[in-house]
Amino acid sequence: MKKIIFLTLCFMFFSLVIKAQKTDNEYKILRDSAIVIKSNDLYKFYIEQSNKDIHTENWKIFLDNFTHSINNLYLIDQNNQSFKIDASTKIQFKEIDIYDKKSRSLLKKGINVWKVIQQLNGNKITIKIIEFKVTYKNKNYQFTNGGGSEIVFQYSCEEEKWKLIKEEHKGI
Repeated sequence: MKKIIFLTLCFMFFSLVIKAQKTDNEYKILRDSAIVIKSNDLYKFYIEQSNKDIHTENWKIFLDNFTHSINNLYLIDQNNQSFKIDASTKIQFKEIDIYDKKSRSLLKKGINVWKVIQQLNGNKITIKIIEFKVTYKNKNYQFTNGGGSEIVFQYSCEEEKWKLIKEEHKGI
């Protein structure tokens, strides 16, 4: 009898562990999807701006700065830890440990960062991507907000899948 109870408890425990891993994978896929949506929108905007027939010096500086920021984007989570996404995008993200002393020389010039924050509320997951410029000056880290995006997915019990219900980009 003890063996049956023990085996039943083991089975229940492993079932819960497997279900939790599946849920974590779903959240990671949704997070990566939100980043892909945002990066594709940014890249599309960049191409549109690059194709404009404007030849002023200010425009050239704008495009050079825009190109530099796209080619030097970093991803961090809500704990300021760098992470990689599994999905491919037209923008290649870099990794950095912001608080590592080795990163300070790069931070003195300033880097562009997307901070990704996920919130689960009922059957909706909200993924906020906040655009920052991070610099290190006078032994202080400075985070300057440049806007961001909010992408919301809702789980449909009938279809047993997540659906994109909101995509909003804001800038300062």
